[in-house]
Amino acid sequence: MKRRLTLFFALCAFVSFSQSKSVTAPITDVTLFLSGAQVTHKGDVNLKRGENTLVLSGLTAGMDVNSIQILGSKDYTILSVKHQMNYTSKVSNTRVRAIQDSIKLLSFQTAERASLRAVYQEEKAFLQANRSIKGDNALLIREDLSEMADFYRSRMKEIEYKILDLNQTDRDSNEKMQHLQTQLSQLQSQNVTNPGEIEFVVTTDEDKKADVVITYLATNAGWTPYYDLRAEDIESDIEFTYRAKVWQGTGADWKRVNLTISTGNPNVGAQVPALNPWYVNIYSPQAYRGRAKGESWANDEYLQKPAAMASGYVAEMDKSSYMLNSMQTSASFTTVTSNSVSTEFKISIKYDIASDNQPVEVVMQKQRLKASYKYVAIPKLEAAAYLQADIIDWMQYSLLSGESNIYFKGTFVGNGYIDPALANDTLQLSLGRDNAITVKRDQVKDFCKTSVFGVKKSTSKAYEITIVNTKKKPINIEVYDQVPLTQNADLEVAVEELSGATQEAATGKVTWKMTVEPEKTEKRQLRFTVKYPKKNLIQNL
Repeated sequence: MKRRLTLFFALCAFVSFSQSKSVTAPITDVTLFLSGAQVTHKGDVNLKRGENTLVLSGLTAGMDVNSIQILGSKDYTILSVKHQMNYTSKVSNTRVRAIQDSIKLLSFQTAERASLRAVYQEEKAFLQANRSIKGDNALLIREDLSEMADFYRSRMKEIEYKILDLNQTDRDSNEKMQHLQTQLSQLQSQNVTNPGEIEFVVTTDEDKKADVVITYLATNAGWTPYYDLRAEDIESDIEFTYRAKVWQGTGADWKRVNLTISTGNPNVGAQVPALNPWYVNIYSPQAYRGRAKGESWANDEYLQKPAAMASGYVAEMDKSSYMLNSMQTSASFTTVTSNSVSTEFKISIKYDIASDNQPVEVVMQKQRLKASYKYVAIPKLEAAAYLQADIIDWMQYSLLSGESNIYFKGTFVGNGYIDPALANDTLQLSLGRDNAITVKRDQVKDFCKTSVFGVKKSTSKAYEITIVNTKKKPINIEVYDQVPLTQNADLEVAVEELSGATQEAATGKVTWKMTVEPEKTEKRQLRFTVKYPKKNLIQNL
């Protein structure tokens, strides 16, 4: 008898050990990186004395298995952790279910309209079948005839209008149905993978309720930065809004999670790179292809058109209705912390982010930045002046490269691009063209000539720069031009007139800094001569 009882308890212990217990631990915290996200599940579980096999289900199939961590309390000891796929279930998606419900409702409404249309068609046929008036030697009063005709005409008109209305509603419903079907197909294609689950074995000395915290890295998520820049006038600060477009397609919806946005990127290798041998070789020249007609020789960065010009900076539209100046945003609930490798923006507002790869906007910071203003013009490229804001203390805000929306005096003036990698101690922001200022560059023909002296030939060029300020206030403006450079010993470039400009010897950049008084015009000249052997021709002059 004693042996039977011992065997019975041993079997019970074995059954207890072999059974797994599902853990309820929803996603509570997400740290979102530029690529990837650290996802944290929190919950509690009732543990039995001895070993317990616990299973957390509903995880994304795209998780980094090597990143799984069990961070529970000290009430138990972790013996093993295993990740596996659950091929018997699929990740539920509230967005998918909502779209499916909408499709069912539209289908029901379409069927209702079809039934109602059939009733109207029957009534129409009935009226048409009984429109002939018959009687046996009965005298039909004229008033009765008129009343019956009016009824027939009025009711047929009502029926036709109702059928037309039903048909139009059907067409609108079909468009909605097609749109919903497209959305459903996209969402279902994103969740074709089976959800993953984590199985871990723990042991404890006694029955107890214990906390469970599980973290891992999900790969299909990330964020991109972009900015709003607003200025009211050239005496005001820049209102700077730092935004994030957050997205995820992990297969699991994030519901009311604590969101932290990090500038770090765990997908970038942590290992120090190694230098490989650097080999040089003899250059073999290729056939000269020639320069395309009209191709510019100015490749220096400072002579390229500002981003505003290149991308159609000045817009006619007004986006002031989209302004959030007076509204409270998530920036009011953001805590910023920095370490040696990244900056984190912890948002104290809980967020819902569906697993649909659709961007969700999060405002991380709103600041007012001290700025100095000036106008910049490159008349060699364009007869226009652009307002530019210079910001000195920008480095404390952990900015990343990203697009920007630019507003001036409440009006959307265009899109720009902030690239901190190209900035030094000053971040330069273009605020668009000012049509009240014109800057043009004209060739002075009296000084443009070619002469021959012995075996040498010289070609002279002269340009006049005209700045017109039609504003009621003085302006500070920087005008850029250039003189040619050469690396050929047979060529000599002599600058003859700069009209007070500075010249960078290494680049040939010429800069005028000046103040133009209200409704005044300023002129500057640039003259230079290129000397070369008379047997040669000069390229790009």
